[in-house]
Parts: sequence; structure tokens; C-alpha cells
Amino acid sequence: MGRRRTETPGKRTRRAGTALLAPGALLLAGAVVDEATGAGLGRIFTLSAAAAAALAAVLCARAHTWWVPAAPPLVIAAVAVGAQLVAAPAGHGGTLAAALHWALDTFPAMAAAEVAAALVLAVRTFRPRRGRRACHA
Repeated sequence: MGRRRTETPGKRTRRAGTALLAPGALLLAGAVVDEATGAGLGRIFTLSAAAAAALAAVLCARAHTWWVPAAPPLVIAAVAVGAQLVAAPAGHGGTLAAALHWALDTFPAMAAAEVAAALVLAVRTFRPRRGRRACHA
């Protein structure tokens, strides 16, 4: 017979939800605070993006780490576009100028998020796993 699962079915779903919702909420909070305190997305958004990516890399299961490097630019883009649409006036400049401005504003956040996720994943990959017994010869 195979190994018995020790996890309850709902526990896996809760962990996946936490791995997605907690970093998303952190990123959204950073965007809201940055938009409320200044002129657009800046340092607070960049720091929250890096923290959210690191948190996602920590919370995800080892089998699902493939999505951690791919998700930050897409999620940051979606949050930034939403923040620009909510915070910017309707007739603010042309569409091309707004897109260029948005891309310049969010690039540091995307880069910081990718670096943070890569560092956490590297630590997770190369640190010794807990539970293994040392070989004492």
C-alpha cells in the first residue's frame, strides 16, 4: 500500500490561498499607501513588491516554486495599472505617454521583486533540508 497522507484536504487549499492572498494584500497595501502619500508609485510600492515576492517564495510549496519568478511582473503590472486608473485623472495625457510613465514607475518594483524572489528561492534550494539525519561515519 502507498503512504497515507497526513494532511487534511482543506489544509492544502488554505496554504495555497495564503501563499497567494498574503503577498497580494501586502502589494496592494503598498500601492495604496504610496498613492495616498505621494505622486504615484515609488519607494513604498517597490519595498512592498520585494517583500511580497519574498513572502510568496517562502510560503509556496517546493513543488510549486516555478510560478514564483513568473508571477511578480504580472501581478505588479496589474496592481500598478489599477492604481494608475484609480488615482490618475481621466484626461491625463495620451495613452502612450501614460503607458511609458507607468512602465518607468513600476520597473524598479519589478526588478526588486525578482531579486527578492530569486534570493529566497536560492536559500530554499541550497540550505540543508530539515529532518535529514547527518551521516556519522
